[in-house]
Amino acid sequence: MKILVVSDSHGYDEELEFVLKNVTYDAAIHCGDCHFDEESPFLKLFDIIVQGNHDESFLPLDATFKTPLGDVFICHGHTFHVYKSYDEIVQHIADKNISICFHGHTHVPHVEKYNNILFINPGSTMFNRGLSECGSYAIVEITNKVTVQFYDSRTLKKIPQSVIDKDQDILNEFKLFSK
Repeated sequence: MKILVVSDSHGYDEELEFVLKNVTYDAAIHCGDCHFDEESPFLKLFDIIVQGNHDESFLPLDATFKTPLGDVFICHGHTFHVYKSYDEIVQHIADKNISICFHGHTHVPHVEKYNNILFINPGSTMFNRGLSECGSYAIVEITNKVTVQFYDSRTLKKIPQSVIDKDQDILNEFKLFSK
């Protein structure tokens, strides 16, 4: 199963539409801060959309999605304070037998295994914080294992791991200040 994971498009619908039309996927997930209203045509293009801190309340705060490796927990991350740590999400899903979480909010593409849960943040299709100087999305392939690749939302080119690593260093420094 090939999943397109996006977040934090913040009304930059041209970039989002470009990705949706030019990427091949089996399912599409939006991790919030989409700025869609109840009439948005984008609502029909995603399998799941969750509410971000800049979205209207008609969207759910979190959801689960079935995959070949079990359920994935999906949230924006703001209600679980992801800038500080993943501890609140781990506690929230502890009894749900979930081993993968998609989230947004930080505008930094990131993959991390924490307390036996694989956290995947696609970054922002609008524009990422850090050095990447682009927006991004993730392609998550789930078969008998999970692979994650990040791509520039304007060029569709793969973002080098060295850039992802540098941006993660910046996010880690920010987390130190927010604790």
